[in-house]
Order: sequence, then structure tokens, then C-alpha cells
Amino acid sequence: MNFKHKIILVSLHILLAASVFPQEISELEIPRCPATICGENGGDHEVHKYSGFSLCFRNRYKDAEWVSYTLTQEKLIKNARRTNKFIEDKNISTGSAKLSDYKASGYDRGHLAPAADMAWSEQSENESFLMSNMTPQVPQFNRGIWKELEAQVRKYAQSLDFLIVATGPVLEKQPEEYSSIGQSKVCVPEYFYKVLLSKDKDGNWQSIGFILPNEKSEQDIFSYKVCVNEVEERCGIDFFSALDDSIEEEVESQTENIFTQDYPVKPDNGNMNKQEQTRQ
Repeated sequence: MNFKHKIILVSLHILLAASVFPQEISELEIPRCPATICGENGGDHEVHKYSGFSLCFRNRYKDAEWVSYTLTQEKLIKNARRTNKFIEDKNISTGSAKLSDYKASGYDRGHLAPAADMAWSEQSENESFLMSNMTPQVPQFNRGIWKELEAQVRKYAQSLDFLIVATGPVLEKQPEEYSSIGQSKVCVPEYFYKVLLSKDKDGNWQSIGFILPNEKSEQDIFSYKVCVNEVEERCGIDFFSALDDSIEEEVESQTENIFTQDYPVKPDNGNMNKQEQTRQ
């Protein structure tokens, strides 16, 4: 990382601290799952924190069940080149998926935390290519509606003070019930989700969820909108639990709010170097 990038990162952290409440945001960013509830990794659930995102890796599935991070307008400023250097995640105790698992599988290495969302620093961009952040996605899904939804998330972030994002596959069946790829037996998810949380101009919490099938779609992304409660029921994960219970229940039942008003999808220039994925 050169000196210019270091200055940019320092400025970014100052701006972020001034515009939102870092402690509040960091607590809201991490979902409740067995590993975060007990405070330690073990068995099937492993939580790991990286410079731009956190994730919970499910060892039995060889997929992360959630990846979470916060976007700000400052983090949309691109300061790093896309590397496309996919690497195994040595932090995973049982081993992450390998590059060879995807070879000739017919599936893309689909980002959960998109590279374009992590281009605000070299380290976060590089870490977005860890194999723990990848899941098998149908190419037409990954390069189609999933990419459109990722672009829409960045569009939201352009007009909000902050945007908390949690995303992952819907792992609602036992690992052996899913098809898998490679020697590592990486489970191929049938559905993916995103949940978003922010505040409107009056300071009111707003949320939305999306559940999409892992297949080609010609539908509008808003055809797949759901409330966060529905995502929680499907995934068995408690999102945004740091909110007061009364506020959380009201916020997580929303399907019409700032996220569905006057937000048509527009072309996104978040990462114009290469496609988000390369079919293997």
C-alpha cells in the first residue's frame, strides 16, 4: 500500500466516525448465530473478521452462511485495482474451498462481499478474493440479476450516510441434501439473500431483504424483495439484533420504505476493469 492510499484510509475512518456511531454500527453489523452467541468458534460455525467485512463460515457446507459489512459514500471511492487473485483462506480451521473445486464445475466463484464494494483499499480488495467469500453460483445468475442487485446496493449507499449489508446463501437443508462440487464437496446453494439496514433522513431505521434463486432470471430485482423477518426464518440467523426489540420487530417487517421508493436500477461503474466473476 502506498502513502496516498494510507492517507485516503485515514481520512475515510475520520469521516466515518464523524457521520455515524461506530460502536452502534459495528454491533448491528454482526448477526447472531451459534458462534457469535457463544463468543467462540467451534464445530460447524467459524466467525472471522477481515479489513472490509466479517463472515461466518459453515465447515459442513464449505460456504459462508453470512458475510457482513458497512458501506459509506467514502467507501465507494475506488482506491485499488481488481486483482482476480483467488486464494484459499488459511484462517478456516478445516480449510476453505479450493480453486480446483470450481474447475470445470460449470459454476462461477460468486462473491458474497463484492470486489467492487471492497475497492476502497488494497487490503480489503485482496481479501474479497478469499475462497471463504466465494460460493458456487450459476453463471447467468452471478453475471445477471445478482450483479444487478450488487449495483443497486451501491446506488443506495451513494445517497445514505451508511448502509449495513449482510448477505449469503440460504442454507436451510442438511449439507448432504445439496449438490456439491470438487474434492472439498462445496455445497451449491439453491437460494441467496441480502438484507440491508440504514436510517432515513429523519433518523428512522429502515430495512429490506431479498431472496433470489440461484438461476438465470429476467425478473426485476424487486420481484424478490421480502422483509428481513422472512430471511431470518429461512436462514435461522438473527440480523440487527442490537436494535431494541420493539424497534427491531417493526423495522424487520418492512417491505415498503426508502429502499423501494424511486430506485430504478442504473448502470454501475463500481468496477469497470473486469467482470465480477470468470466462469471456470
